[in-house]
Amino acid sequence: MSNSGGLIRSSKPLNTGKLISAYYLEIEYLLERIEGATTHYQTLGVERSANNEEVILAYQKSVTVLHPSYHKVRASVPDEMLVRVDEAFKKVSQAFSVLTNTKQRTQYDGQKRTPHSYSTLPLDVPKPRPQTRTNGAQPKEGEASARKRVNAEAVQINVASELHPAFTRASAKASAERRRCERFKLTVPVLIAGYDSAGGKWQEVTKTIDVSRIGVALRIRRRVKYGLVVHITLPLPTKLRSHGFSEQGYNMYAIVRRVEPLTDGMRVVGLEFIGASPPADYLHKPWATFRTQKWIGSDRRREPRDGHAEAVAVEYLDELMQRIAREAGVTENFSLSGARVCVRAAPPEFEYVRVTSANRSFNSLAVVRNQWTGTDGFDRLCLQFVEQKWPM
Repeated sequence: MSNSGGLIRSSKPLNTGKLISAYYLEIEYLLERIEGATTHYQTLGVERSANNEEVILAYQKSVTVLHPSYHKVRASVPDEMLVRVDEAFKKVSQAFSVLTNTKQRTQYDGQKRTPHSYSTLPLDVPKPRPQTRTNGAQPKEGEASARKRVNAEAVQINVASELHPAFTRASAKASAERRRCERFKLTVPVLIAGYDSAGGKWQEVTKTIDVSRIGVALRIRRRVKYGLVVHITLPLPTKLRSHGFSEQGYNMYAIVRRVEPLTDGMRVVGLEFIGASPPADYLHKPWATFRTQKWIGSDRRREPRDGHAEAVAVEYLDELMQRIAREAGVTENFSLSGARVCVRAAPPEFEYVRVTSANRSFNSLAVVRNQWTGTDGFDRLCLQFVEQKWPM
């Protein structure tokens, strides 16, 4: 079994035997409830009057039990129970998808369907084109693994095909040409978990916006940093996986590669898969930020960049456009639509950046597309201008 969850931080050794015993009692009760359910409401253990938040919480609790964070617990479960667990995950994911979709829930309630009778058209998942990867997120597949994948694909019905009737290419032609891997519009439930700077674990249930073989985009309420490593569980179609082909729940560690500004209390976050196991340093400091290896493929930028250094003023703003801090910065490169700026120390939390160049009479609001600290100790901000074009 691969590492399938987050970590439990403790100064004392964990008693694996007690964890396993408690898990057996909890999961057996949950499996009996799900297997005996005749409605989506019974599957999640909620009343028919349950609101969206109650449905989300019930799904989160179920997935936390079906896919525990302490991987040795799941690794001890016998194969026959794992089959039941995967079927239960499929069932609760389907219930979640229907009950959190207003149109589907209304239709379901009106027709009084059961989980087994509610279905959608199967999906034709295109075979992704092979891509060059440099961060080790997808190890090469051996012959045995390949045979296992083929067998799994032959017998498994993709959970996604039962959750969402529309599975289409998710971008315009120009955007698709820039992407390393083909992306598809697909809405499936996902449980995302991570750690804050104090070492406390957090979890949030949401839905994907689109998916690919190397990552997903989703909306979350929690503020996350670029480079944060998180753990996700979702019913990803088999043909988009790199492991766990025979399991309903796909468990993967991912790194935050894109964070959009707050809109209506939610942020669009782009995650890149990095593997079934986290980076080595993650075990000691799971709230730290990481960087993937530099992309060595073809240039995917929309516009050429000029590597010219120029002094600029940088203002950090919150979601209400109020100034948090201000400092001087220096561009390391720039194009018409963006720039990489070196600053001394960016605030830990901010939403937008305003960049001003007195020499070029330039002033524009910008959003951060990437951020990291260089070996010299200074922060780098990769910015996209949203008001004006840089005067070249």
